[in-house]
Amino acid sequence: MKALYEKVRYPEDASWRFFLRQLDELPFQWHYHPEYELTYTLNSAGQRYVGDHVDRYESGDLVLIGPNLPHSWRSSQRPDEQAPHTVYVLWFNQQWVDRLLEGFPEFGDIGELLRQSRRGLRFRPADYTRVNRLFTGLPEQDPRSRLLTLLSLLGDLAQTPHRPLASANFYSGVTNRREQDILDGILEAAHQAFADKLTVEDMARRHNMSVSKFSRFFSKHMNQSFNQYLTQIRLGQACSKLINSEAPIALIAEQAGFNNLSNFNRLFKKHKGVTPQAFRKSFTAAGQ
Repeated sequence: MKALYEKVRYPEDASWRFFLRQLDELPFQWHYHPEYELTYTLNSAGQRYVGDHVDRYESGDLVLIGPNLPHSWRSSQRPDEQAPHTVYVLWFNQQWVDRLLEGFPEFGDIGELLRQSRRGLRFRPADYTRVNRLFTGLPEQDPRSRLLTLLSLLGDLAQTPHRPLASANFYSGVTNRREQDILDGILEAAHQAFADKLTVEDMARRHNMSVSKFSRFFSKHMNQSFNQYLTQIRLGQACSKLINSEAPIALIAEQAGFNNLSNFNRLFKKHKGVTPQAFRKSFTAAGQ
């Protein structure tokens, strides 16, 4: 499954977007966007993928994702089989954040929270009742009330214990609109052809840059080299297939873009801390 650039469209009467998803399943589908994303998931359990981090999630999962950070959820069960997987999604961009912080110093602590979210943050609120009430009330609210709810949620989360998800390698930089347009093209090209033999030279040529300029641009905004990023995307694809299929490891490695099984095993162990086989067994055992 390729990662998709998700174009977030804002309604005419709001400066940010709220979306309620109710689905029979949450499929693994890498996606990324320049917006921040606050996600609250109910009646669902499975795996969560954020950058180079893979973990299990359960109903009540509350996560804040920073810009350009690839992520996905894949469901494996619903606690209530008669009800859908339910996901409350709140999107807002850097310009919205900048206006908030410049105009209202009272929200200064939110700036630090959003800075940390560029690696993805998982929250464990002490009062889930209040969190649940704020999220579940959004569908019936008018745009002004929704804005107040968003500000209330962000203010609460700035004071809530949280932990980062992706490694520091996925801490992306702030982009202006021109830089983001260029970065969108690079990321889209990389994710569309992650299983192919991509080189820095090819990517630089596609985007009318010298190799050195391309490398500096990518490292500046994505905090890692293009090859390091590509390896992590391929490993994420492999992790999903190891967990959710019984395909042979050699085939999974090939489909993810690793043409050498020994190299795949070495990189997987280096970045995930275990062999592909042990990784698969750990999720299989947990699901039994």
